[in-house]
Amino acid sequence: MGNFQDLLAGFVDTHIHAGPGLMPREFDSWELAAHAVKNNFTAVVVKDHHLPSMGLARIIQDHFPDGAIKVFGSIALNSTVGGINPQALETAINLGAKVVWLPTISSRNHHKKHEAAGFPKPKHALRIKDTPIDCLDSNGRLTPALEAVLSVMAGSPDVVLATGHISPMEVDAVVCRAEELGIRRKIVTHPLFMVNAEMDEMKKWVKQGAYLEFTAINSFPESVLYTLPAAKIADVIKAVGADRVILSSDAGLKGNGKPFENVIKVLELLHDAGVSDNDLRKLVVDNPAQVMGL
Repeated sequence: MGNFQDLLAGFVDTHIHAGPGLMPREFDSWELAAHAVKNNFTAVVVKDHHLPSMGLARIIQDHFPDGAIKVFGSIALNSTVGGINPQALETAINLGAKVVWLPTISSRNHHKKHEAAGFPKPKHALRIKDTPIDCLDSNGRLTPALEAVLSVMAGSPDVVLATGHISPMEVDAVVCRAEELGIRRKIVTHPLFMVNAEMDEMKKWVKQGAYLEFTAINSFPESVLYTLPAAKIADVIKAVGADRVILSSDAGLKGNGKPFENVIKVLELLHDAGVSDNDLRKLVVDNPAQVMGL
């Protein structure tokens, strides 16, 4: 058995939720950074479904000792920022956003699937109903707004494009177009949770330069969002290779544990499913560092 704490040294967590936010969170962003430093992470990306996190990340980064941890902000292109909004995106990038998620909780796919997936509801319900966002028009082509967003991304080579909670058909169109535009930093967000992609689709996206990001919160049995046994992730790793697979924590849900402990649990399960220590290290350190440009 591998030494999983050693394997996790230098962890780059590309997907983590921290307060304050509309959804109940286990820790705030300052506590997250302290947790990351204590456990020898290299970097964390603070994600929020409703508002950008660059300002918060910048303040925390500026007040931690130099080199202790890299704290990155991000934006999710949901209705609360105007949806697939190239102006909001460009502003976020100018303020330091490192990761851009296409619609998550506002995507039509999420609206269809979130109840079945047990997705938590905000602690403060919004009175204005969310209008589902589509990435494709009625002819199956990318919408003009999404084309504009991808154009901004193509001019921002250090920023990571993540697909969010959109459908496999939408992911396919986005990854293909992003490859055509030369967008190198691409992540398909938890392809077997919410997205429910097929193996052939995942193989295709990897060939087009995307990383497949699996999230620990879905794959340890004690999690309230346990939907994906680690053995299924191991099957994907064996099918596509470990060089384009990432394991992030997606931690932050109230009462559902912290990143370090949760990811170790999944590393243990993946090891039991036949994934080598070398490949486990790629999932949590080498590959996320590569896609983030660290």
